[in-house]
Amino acid sequence: MPLTQDKYLVRENPQLVTWERETRVFLRQLSPAHGHRVSAVMVYEWATGINVADLMRQGGTASPDLRKINQILRFYFGKSYSTYIANKKVAKAYRVPEGYYIKRHRPMTLTLWTEYSNNVLPV
Repeated sequence: MPLTQDKYLVRENPQLVTWERETRVFLRQLSPAHGHRVSAVMVYEWATGINVADLMRQGGTASPDLRKINQILRFYFGKSYSTYIANKKVAKAYRVPEGYYIKRHRPMTLTLWTEYSNNVLPV
């Protein structure tokens, strides 16, 4: 059945779609054998190869991208919390439970949802 309903004809933010795709690839690489703690900075640094601390020192910012990644992580894992990861204070961390497979969870954006429902989403 083609997706012709009004709710599917929505213009989505392309950056949100891109970051959700990258976040799903990042989460796919986590082992389901035990739980994890992830943050938006981890996803950003893994996807771009740019250290956020170095970027801030040079006068740049990653805030818009980090906001999008936090929005996606909040959709998947709920409320964030403050913790320490590798002896560094992380203000917004998310718990990935043991046995979590991203392939079993539907995407947040409708663009990826259509790929997911047709079994063509790679992750």
